[in-house]
Amino acid sequence: MRRLYQIRLFSAFVTALALLAFTLALGPAGTARAATASVTYTLATATETPAPCDTPPCQVLIYTFSGTGTATSAAAPASGNFTWTFNGSKHSPSNSCAFTQGTGVLDVTWADTTTEVTFSFKARDAHSWIIKGQVTSGTNTFFPPSPLTPVSGMVGFPPNPCAGATVPATISFFPPQPV
Repeated sequence: MRRLYQIRLFSAFVTALALLAFTLALGPAGTARAATASVTYTLATATETPAPCDTPPCQVLIYTFSGTGTATSAAAPASGNFTWTFNGSKHSPSNSCAFTQGTGVLDVTWADTTTEVTFSFKARDAHSWIIKGQVTSGTNTFFPPSPLTPVSGMVGFPPNPCAGATVPATISFFPPQPV
């Protein structure tokens, strides 16, 4: 009989804990977290330029885009000069210029503020790289380094990374406050 009583107490405790977690998720703070939306910038043509190197694999690729990105929120900064620097850590066995993963930095100069992102990237397929990171410094209060502003995005894989090309790109910031 004592064992049955202990099982009932444990079941009641687990049920109360589950209800508490559910209540917290539906409370105002949980709703605010769920309402946080990303701000995505679509960069129609990002220009990839390989860094000068004598012998492949070349270790750095630089993507630049200047001008207005199409932003998904009117409250967010709408234009800036975007520069991505990619440093490869793993290369394709078939092309010594082609990175399959690595790290990098995104620098954005808005009208009078800056944003700097440290990111990692990985080849999704032969057509694009997926990037993930977070804002690590800058003066733009809309995308601050603290509280944490995560970043994700996609950049087109150049047809010939050794020669350079223009490709499509998007970058999404997840500001700490809902927009």
